[in-house]
Amino acid sequence: MSDLISRQAILEHIEKTRQKVQMMDDTHRASITMTGMHLCEEAVRNQPPAEPEALTDKEQRIFLAAMEREEKVCKQVDEEWRDCREPYEDSLVHICHEIERKVKGALWT
Repeated sequence: MSDLISRQAILEHIEKTRQKVQMMDDTHRASITMTGMHLCEEAVRNQPPAEPEALTDKEQRIFLAAMEREEKVCKQVDEEWRDCREPYEDSLVHICHEIERKVKGALWT
């Protein structure tokens, strides 16, 4: 996964820095203005990565057990309502499988 960052967090950090600069006297403000790009670079470098944290083995087992129980319930509902569902609608079991696939892709190591 790439090193994702939050644009909002960067903008908030730059705004805090801008407010600090505005509070400085003219001499200090002029020298800071000359290095404005460096401040922006520093803000980006100091921003922690926004990559999702991987699940631990215990969390993975709990998630899979919960999804297994949910899938059983969804299977029952799908069977009870099979004649009422529109042909284009996904089954609840299919949706459970998609959720599990996406979580594994994002949070498994």
